[in-house]
Amino acid sequence: MSTVQDLFAQGSHAFADEDYEEALNLYTKAIEINATHVEIFLKRSTTYQKLGKDKEAYDDALKALELIKEKSSVDVDVEAKAQLRKGVAAFHLHDFQTAKAALEACHALSPEQRTLANWMRKVDQELAKQPKAAPAPTPTPAAPIPAAPVAPPATPAVHRVRHEWYQNDGFVTITIFIKNVKKDAAEINFTDNALSASVKMPTGSDYSLELDPLSHPIVPSESTFEVLSTKIEIQLKKEVFGLKWGALEGDDANATSMATTSASAATAYPTSSKRVKNWDAMEKEAEKEEDKADGDKALNQLFAQIYKDADDNTKRAMMKSFTESNGTCLSTNWDEVKKAPVETRPPEGMIAKKYTS
Repeated sequence: MSTVQDLFAQGSHAFADEDYEEALNLYTKAIEINATHVEIFLKRSTTYQKLGKDKEAYDDALKALELIKEKSSVDVDVEAKAQLRKGVAAFHLHDFQTAKAALEACHALSPEQRTLANWMRKVDQELAKQPKAAPAPTPTPAAPIPAAPVAPPATPAVHRVRHEWYQNDGFVTITIFIKNVKKDAAEINFTDNALSASVKMPTGSDYSLELDPLSHPIVPSESTFEVLSTKIEIQLKKEVFGLKWGALEGDDANATSMATTSASAATAYPTSSKRVKNWDAMEKEAEKEEDKADGDKALNQLFAQIYKDADDNTKRAMMKSFTESNGTCLSTNWDEVKKAPVETRPPEGMIAKKYTS
């Protein structure tokens, strides 16, 4: 039988792989076994948000805050994260006053929370659009009239939007496939470790992509986005050139330790890492790799050395050829490369295909 820690680790693995339905299933099973861990409710709240289930995300944030009140001592960052989750869920439910209060509580606890400033700005923008309440008229005696039933506000339909990503040595490119978006309808914000994308869709509904934290740091000032007729393309500048990302989103620093409250269990719960690691085996494997640098590793080392020792023209040629060919060609001849775009040259037996809407 799987333990809570096993299910939590498996759920975090599925979440990192963007398999949110599976992550939700695993987090729910963990809660069914033991419903006293704040961190699991926060991770499930985030998962619900990814699936567009904002009411469920809000309820899990409230449950996390209830558990926090019952504990004698709780990490301030965990409580701040719970308030942030509550505020984000309330925002998506169009309850902007509740969202503002939760985000202000988060700011009071931990003002450096990633994406907090972005969400506070979004809430203030929405509140500014709200009409100011007119002064109430002086009541006059009148016969009571039965009030007509008031229909609840319609809930915007949830539209699932596909996004994909790929990378080269310098950038991670994220493509969000939404057609006919106005250029001023997309708000993209970068921080060192997070990406926040909000889009007002042509249907009138809102789309949000929150990657917090990213799996590795980026350079916000050199990260860009472009709104095209069939998609939105976001380029994240890697802080570490050549570092290969295994996933877009990384581990949540606020769910790094989960200790059981049972007196008979003193083992700490695992972090939300993608999988349980055998560090001894990994160390031995790394030593073997150091002794035997062949294949892709040796090739990458060679390329890195060439780039490091190259002159400016050679570096320009390498970057231009690699980027324009989608990583299938690398040239050091600037005189040749500068004349025209470098074509994609897939390996023998494979073909390159462009995305068509």
